[in-house]
Amino acid sequence: MQEDQTVSFQPMGYGGHTLWFENLFVIYLLYVLVMTVIRTVHLMWTLRQHRKAHEREKPLESSSQMVWEICYSKIRSIRNFSHLTFLLALLVLSWNVINILASVYTAKTPSFTYVAAGLANALVPFLMGIIFCSVQFSCAMFLENLVRRRRLMLDRKASNSQPPGE
Repeated sequence: MQEDQTVSFQPMGYGGHTLWFENLFVIYLLYVLVMTVIRTVHLMWTLRQHRKAHEREKPLESSSQMVWEICYSKIRSIRNFSHLTFLLALLVLSWNVINILASVYTAKTPSFTYVAAGLANALVPFLMGIIFCSVQFSCAMFLENLVRRRRLMLDRKASNSQPPGE
């Protein structure tokens, strides 16, 4: 029964090397990861320093407004990096698909297994980009909510500490 097996279990590969734009995209993802962590830590540090200064003494309104603008600009930069990461992930996917279709066209042997293996390999950097993009966007939304809550809390404290006649 076992000798009549007609299914071959030989692995079908789509080449063994990664393309230059995939390597560049992975380097970009590592850069964005490091920058997102650095900006998040710096934002949390800024909020902590602002809270400590607010507890010790009443800070100037202009410096307080500047702190909030800096916080919001850091959050916007994280969100913009998430949008750029999404667009670059789409670009890498389209370059991979173009390479797969060009190789099918030049080989004149359209094999479903070859195209399926190529698309599976092409989806790996795309999904890495989508995961990084969603993590960045979620981080930006979390930080924006945190800054907004902290600002409202400090504004309420400032309004409650003022005498009612002013």
